[in-house]
Amino acid sequence: MLDLKSYLIFIYRKTKDVLFHCCLAAFITALLVKMSAGNDLEPGNLFKDCTVCPEMIVIPSGSFNMGSSQGKKNELPIQEITIAKPYAIGRFEITFNEWDVCHAEGGCLRKVHDRGWGRGYRPVINVLYADIQEYFSWISNKTNQLYRLPSEAEWEYAARAGTTTEYWWGNKMIKGNANCRGCGTKWSGKMSAPVGSFKGNPWGLYDMHGNLLEYVEDCWTNNHENVSGDGSPTVNSECLSRVIKGGAWYYLPRVSRSAYRARNDTRVFSYVIGFRALRELK
Repeated sequence: MLDLKSYLIFIYRKTKDVLFHCCLAAFITALLVKMSAGNDLEPGNLFKDCTVCPEMIVIPSGSFNMGSSQGKKNELPIQEITIAKPYAIGRFEITFNEWDVCHAEGGCLRKVHDRGWGRGYRPVINVLYADIQEYFSWISNKTNQLYRLPSEAEWEYAARAGTTTEYWWGNKMIKGNANCRGCGTKWSGKMSAPVGSFKGNPWGLYDMHGNLLEYVEDCWTNNHENVSGDGSPTVNSECLSRVIKGGAWYYLPRVSRSAYRARNDTRVFSYVIGFRALRELK
């Protein structure tokens, strides 16, 4: 007896109608994506929980050294962090496409302006921390999964992707590898680029260096002295500034280093700041 997948492929091969082929192929693709989004995900798996959800990649558990001696004092002391469980993180920064669906469905109250750069596959900008929480509440309810911002440690672990250098490819910026000021791209110093315009890191994540600074969940601290060794975020009830990571089109290459950290007032939005989703695995 054929299973559902085999049966659909059998029908696809036996039917000659072009329109039917297109519709059935789309259905099979959506079915396979949905099946891959179950609980049997392995590190490196790519999945989407719904057609309008962000593409996610499963990140393995492991340990790494967080921080750097090559940057500012706030990147010290270097701390060993152990991520005990795999998690999934966005392959790309959240795009205007994804944000606009949330807005259209009433989950995200603010449409947010694109500065005339275009929407679509450009990463969403001008979002407040509160706006981001609206997005995660909406998508978590839509998928019955827990989406949130990554902690600073989870973000840096994913950005490094098993490397120990300042960028995933080495210790120096290579022109054309990222969207940052002086980095040799048509967007550098001018505006954001559509997501995925540059090479992905060894774990398949794009724009971890440059394009937009990305919010993480941690409240700002002046150094890594009290960071949790398990990678959980540093938070408190009086937090007004959150950590931002990853550099942006506006800033020089050093800001795009994996260990670089800065802060932003959560009540202020910016055209150099966006965010990336993390989804917990059951």
